Order: sequence, then C-alpha cells, then structure tokens
Amino acid sequence: MDLVQNLASLRRLRGLTQEELADRSGVSVRTIRNLELGRVHNPRRASVGLLAQALGMEGGAGRAGTAVDDHGHWRGPQPPAGPLVGSRVTQERLMQAVWTNQLTTFYGPGGVGKTQMALTVAAQLCTSFRGGVAVVELGDIPAELDELAGGTAVVLERVWQRLDHPELPLSPPSSASQDRPDTNLLLVLDNAEHLPSSVITAARHLLGRFPEMHMIITARRRLTERLGVNHEIQPLSCEPMYGVDLPGAPAVQLVLQHVGPGDRAASELMRDLPGVAELCRRLGGMPRYLEFAAERMRTVPLRLLLTSGLAPELLCTSDHFLLPHQRSLAASVGWDLGLLTEDHRRLLGRLARLPAAQFSIDLLVMEYERLGTRQTTSALTVLSDLMETALVTADADGHTFQIVDHVSAVLTSQNTCPPGARETGLPLSPTI
Repeated sequence: MDLVQNLASLRRLRGLTQEELADRSGVSVRTIRNLELGRVHNPRRASVGLLAQALGMEGGAGRAGTAVDDHGHWRGPQPPAGPLVGSRVTQERLMQAVWTNQLTTFYGPGGVGKTQMALTVAAQLCTSFRGGVAVVELGDIPAELDELAGGTAVVLERVWQRLDHPELPLSPPSSASQDRPDTNLLLVLDNAEHLPSSVITAARHLLGRFPEMHMIITARRRLTERLGVNHEIQPLSCEPMYGVDLPGAPAVQLVLQHVGPGDRAASELMRDLPGVAELCRRLGGMPRYLEFAAERMRTVPLRLLLTSGLAPELLCTSDHFLLPHQRSLAASVGWDLGLLTEDHRRLLGRLARLPAAQFSIDLLVMEYERLGTRQTTSALTVLSDLMETALVTADADGHTFQIVDHVSAVLTSQNTCPPGARETGLPLSPTI
C-alpha cells in the first residue's frame, strides 16, 4: 500500500489523531496535514520512514508503497491495479473491521464485487501484518465435499499450499517453529458460499491455533452469525450524489471507465448518459455485470443492448482468469440456483412465468402449493432464502415482491424451470 496516499486511513485505522501521530513519529502536524490533503507530492524519504515506523508498518519506508509487489508479503491473485469505483468511506469502514476483528465476512450477491473489495482492503492492510497477505481460491472445490468429513481438510490443504508449508492440515503444532510461516498475516478465503460448513470449521481451527492471524471470507450469503463479523457489500449506486452530474454516479462511472476513454463507444455513451443510467439500473448496479455490458458495447450500440431486453447471452466475458461461473450473467445466476433446493428452483421458475412482474405473499403460497411435491419447508422460508440470495426483492411497500430484473432475464431466456446443480457450473468432480 502507498503510505502517503493512504496516510489518513492508516492513521484513523490505528485510532490516532494527527497530533498523536506527530508525537510518535517526530514529523510535524503541518507536514502530516499537508500529506493527507495531497499538497505534498514528493515527501522526504526520511519523513515517510518515520511515519511508517510510527504506524507499525513492517519494513518501514522501503515497503510502504511496494508491499503488494513483494512476493514474500503477497501470495495469490493480485489486487486491482487501480482504485475501486465507489465510496472511500465504505473501504475505510471495512479496513477498520478487518483490522479489529479476527474474522470478517464480506457477503453479497454474485457480481457485486466482494472479491475486488476484499483484495483492495487486503492490499491497504498488507504492510500491517508481518506475514503479509495470502489469498486462497475456493470456488473450484467440489460443492459436495462440504457434506463429507474431508471438506475441511481440503480447505486447509489449500491454505498450506498457498503458504508453501508442507504441514498436514489438522496436525498438531510442530516444535520446529523456525520453518513455520509467520502467522501474523491476513488470509483471504475467496468464494466460500458453496462450502459453508467446511470453511467455518477451517476458520475456527486456524484462528484458534494462530491468534495473530486475521481472515477475510467472501461468500454470496452469510455463513455464520457466531464467529467474527459480517459486512454486506452493496451494489454501486446508479444515481449521482447531490450536486454531482450523472457521469459521477458510481455505476455510470464504472461503465465509462471500463469502456475506455479513447474508445469510439465512449463518446457515444457520453451523448446518452440517461441510457447508460438505465442500463445500470436494469443490471442492479452490479459491477461485474456492468463490466460485461461495457465490453459488449464496444461492438453493440447501447440502445440495441437495451431493446434486446439485456439478453443474457450478450452479457459475458472471454476472460479465463475468472472461474467458469463468473464469466457470464447466466452462469452466475445458475451458480446461485445450484446452491438452492429443487423446490426453490421450481418455485422461482413458476414465478418467472407469471404474467405480472410483481407477486404477493398469497400468490407465492398458491404457486408453492401447486408444485405438487411434499414440501419440507414453508413458503415463507423459501421466500426468505430467495431474498437472502438476492434473487427476489421486496417492493417499496413491503407487500409485493418481484424477481430481480437480470435474474428474470436469465430465467425467461431459458423458457423452462431453472436448472439443477449439474447445469449451473457448480464443480461436481474433484479438482483439487
């Protein structure tokens, strides 16, 4: 993390005033204030070193701006190259949560940007941990392993592999501590929603055994209320803040940024900002889906994309760095459906075929009873599950509900009941 650019965040993270930081570092309050306001572009290296030491940043000035590039401090997928679009206040709040809690779960619907936010926060905190950051991808572990005794061992084995440590997952602490990795680190377990039991058991084991370790888990829904804290990652706002023009709306800003300022499509989009805002609303302000749309608009005009009804087959990417269920809108929604029961999926399919977009509780109960199977869960519980996974949302009055627009587009395009897990992209064979 760049200490100078993030000085105010780091200072507040440690609960210090500018005066207290000045006393600890020997750097004047005036210099600290000017650095935080961006008035000093080339600070003296000695001052940066003193501030780094006062803030407890491992490695001092030499690592203040290069920790992410230091492979001894960052292991795994790299954080975003530039700043995230959105609220800086939100990022600072999440930094504070991760710093003060051993476990923090970032949860939210697919495409909302949990991974990007987790990696950004981890990069900002990297130099605050002696062992740096280790990022472990869980999205390709088979979902059915969560029901087996070996699921936790698979998760832990991934962790040891990332730390380049040959220790067996559940073995007792080794007496030869000189070869052990520094466990004062920030561990990121990414894409954990399909392995809730295994991941939480692994987290309890790791945090109980290594009290200096902190952890971020990303998942599409809450995994537990009894361990750590949960923070919901919100979609980008499609409306500008008061006093800001439409291009300043975070969702619109992301689309324009992803298209690229030098692209011909960018100038066309600037002439139709209301259309861009409408696209953002239909996609619920979800960053990944907005990026898919931005990629498509390099060849397909905005108005044509809107009149197509946001055909799911148009919203995809060829970026194979992403997991299969992250490469298209349809695959992402399919992943969510695969995490639900057959009754959930069949009910959602029936609701998608109703003539009106909105439905009441009474209509939902009626459609649920028409499934013709022996239900073990009440209709209200099913509705709650669909809302928790952000597939269904309540209208402003709280009495009517509707399927989220982009989810409805996927279900409508299938023209059938939602698929089961085997059609959703959930990994169903060992890929360890």
